[in-house]
Amino acid sequence: MVGSKHDLSSSTTTQICVFCHTPHGASDIAQPLWNRNITDLTAFQMYGSPTINAVIDPLPNAPSLACLSCHDGVSAEGDASAVNPRDTHTLRNGPGPGSVPDNTSQPNCNACHNTGQGIYPRKLWRIGANLMDDHPISISYPTPDQDPDFNIPPDPLRGWPDVKLFNGKVECPTCHDPHNGQPLFLRKSNEYSQLCFTCHKK
Repeated sequence: MVGSKHDLSSSTTTQICVFCHTPHGASDIAQPLWNRNITDLTAFQMYGSPTINAVIDPLPNAPSLACLSCHDGVSAEGDASAVNPRDTHTLRNGPGPGSVPDNTSQPNCNACHNTGQGIYPRKLWRIGANLMDDHPISISYPTPDQDPDFNIPPDPLRGWPDVKLFNGKVECPTCHDPHNGQPLFLRKSNEYSQLCFTCHKK
């Protein structure tokens, strides 16, 4: 985590965890003390394909919404002056005796932006509301009867030790671990498609 792209600490705000988590005043989604407002966007376009033999939920579930609270590219455009602003740059609860909501945390902007002047790698972190061109999320992991081309996880609800399912569903943190600091925060190397072949037989 330290020194990774998710380390937004700076000389002004030296705490690392505060940019995602807070002990008080957290978001009410089922994620560990989430320190950001979750988008109220209902216009997500979920992945769809005639070859999918599993159920895709109509909207992202909480594990993916936590990721999308920064990465959807929509929350950043929220109204920061609102009582509960939907804004990537605003924490629900600031570090120390910070205001609620907090607009003073002074993160390391360069962790997300190429420079401190608003030039950012949009493709990597501004996914947008159209999720049709990304790996399906909030999708039930298929049973062998539904699709025999998938490996059977040791735990049908939690997946594998290194690749996670969330209540039997594939979510953003199925493949990505926001705390590990590996390239693209992948849960395991994808050299020779190792990560892909955890779930997919071919």
